[in-house]
Amino acid sequence: CASASGVRDLDAELHELRARIDRAARVCVLSGAGMSAESGIPTFRDALTGLWSRFDPAQLASEEGFRADPRRVWDWYAERREGVRAAQPNAGHLALGAFERRRPGVLTVVTQNVDDLHQRAGNADAIRLHGDILADRWLEPCRCRPRRDPGEAEPGRPPHCPGCGALVRPGVVWF
Repeated sequence: CASASGVRDLDAELHELRARIDRAARVCVLSGAGMSAESGIPTFRDALTGLWSRFDPAQLASEEGFRADPRRVWDWYAERREGVRAAQPNAGHLALGAFERRRPGVLTVVTQNVDDLHQRAGNADAIRLHGDILADRWLEPCRCRPRRDPGEAEPGRPPHCPGCGALVRPGVVWF
């Protein structure tokens, strides 16, 4: 919208956007690092504060890095998991959760974030494209018969299968 002087009327645009969302049968929200950064979760790519400005992703977020030094990678993710558990959903997470409660079945949240802040705010079915940092998975399939769940692993840094020795890794997408 533009006024007679050609200046956009932001209030009118916001009103129109709200009306369109209210009428929508389906709404999809794609969230990324900025959403969780507001809750204190460090981003990866910010030039000054991003995790990759201080750490080498090839060493910490790849299968090769994990195989080279599994304990180091496991410990790095353990610190990140502690940060996720301590973080709280922010106003953006809470607004999306409230929207889902008001309009069940309308909202789909798709996030690049590996934390659980959308879920804790009420978007239980949020789709996490890059995995779940709080979940574990096998680096390679457990070779035991019957196969064990990663939750049955022997404690360690990283945990491992007591039968075949398979290592547990964080349930996130790596390079």
